[in-house]
Amino acid sequence: MAITPWPVNSPLTQLRVQGIDVTFNRCRLMVFPSPKVTNAIRDFITANAESIANELYTEAYYKKSKDPLGYLVADTYDSRISLGVLFWGWHVDHATRIALGGLPTDFRDAVPSEFLGVLFSPGA
Repeated sequence: MAITPWPVNSPLTQLRVQGIDVTFNRCRLMVFPSPKVTNAIRDFITANAESIANELYTEAYYKKSKDPLGYLVADTYDSRISLGVLFWGWHVDHATRIALGGLPTDFRDAVPSEFLGVLFSPGA
């Protein structure tokens, strides 16, 4: 079996080098901490959302994650989230979502387009 080299200069690694992390939250991209996200980084994430999501899913696959799409986020907590997070509604179509192991969409998955990439404070 050949070892697949991990991307060195992918959109996700570029964000992480700047101290920004991305995870899945109910099959949406959750970016944190928000104070580090500038308008240029927002545009970068928007332009590369699918690539970032693919890399996150691949990471989860190789880590053998039981929750690759972030439905059990209450089980893990990163203190950087307390500074605020930004969501990108990277929603896949229903068939693909189910094939990836995602749950059917419901009211918790609806993020209006005007709120994508806008600050969300967990306690608000």
